[in-house]
Amino acid sequence: MSTQTQTLTDQLLHLLSSRYGAPQDTTVDTSFDLLDFDSLVLVEVAVALSSRYDIHVTDDELRDAGNIAGTVALLEAKGVRA
Repeated sequence: MSTQTQTLTDQLLHLLSSRYGAPQDTTVDTSFDLLDFDSLVLVEVAVALSSRYDIHVTDDELRDAGNIAGTVALLEAKGVRA
């Protein structure tokens, strides 16, 4: 994993734990379903990511990404650099 990817990963882990109650032992492979992130939480996360990185992210894209690793890949595909 590159330093850039690691930084995005760390940012997402921090966001999900501090604002959305993800446990501290959440890993990049922990599914959003396992975290009990319902559609409302995914909408809120999508809005937060869109605002933070100045891109458009939807809750459907997050649902398809499935976890933090998938979300990092999604953000990188949209040109986000940490």
